[in-house]
Amino acid sequence: MFLTEVLRPVSQRSAYCLGEWLSKQADDAPVPDYSMSGPLYLSSSGWLLLGVPNSLVRGAFAAMDETGIELPPSGPNGFLNAHVSVFRPEELERIGGPEKVTERGKTFRYRLGGLYSLVPAGWKEMERVWMLKVHSTELQELRRSYGLSSLPNEGKFAFHITVACRRRGVLSRNEKTKG
Repeated sequence: MFLTEVLRPVSQRSAYCLGEWLSKQADDAPVPDYSMSGPLYLSSSGWLLLGVPNSLVRGAFAAMDETGIELPPSGPNGFLNAHVSVFRPEELERIGGPEKVTERGKTFRYRLGGLYSLVPAGWKEMERVWMLKVHSTELQELRRSYGLSSLPNEGKFAFHITVACRRRGVLSRNEKTKG
């Protein structure tokens, strides 16, 4: 059959069917996809981190509509260093030190969850932080293989990527004005 015969509209219904036939069809239900990945490395501050592209954080930050936020200063000299915290320094010491972790340099897969905000515990200068939740069965298995909880801080924290923060007092009245 020639395409002209297929395209010849016989009725409104046949044109609709043709459009349906020519369009892409999706699966019945989407499934979680773990096609994002990053390298596992030891930071200079003693944390075991999963590398994340800074552009991912910058893109999420650019799309946010919150007053007084800034990119999270986390790397050397306060520069952006996008990452997922996998092992805290005290957890590394508990397992015998960072040299015990043989998976450093290996790539681990993850997927992104939603954007959340919270008041950070232990980060006194910040009033609020925003983070993308991260799901990774591979990182959970890695932690369990060293006798740790599946998630950081005895399971109290989720894996996440911090994308924005707001310093204390930024939104309060002060003597600063536009120049």
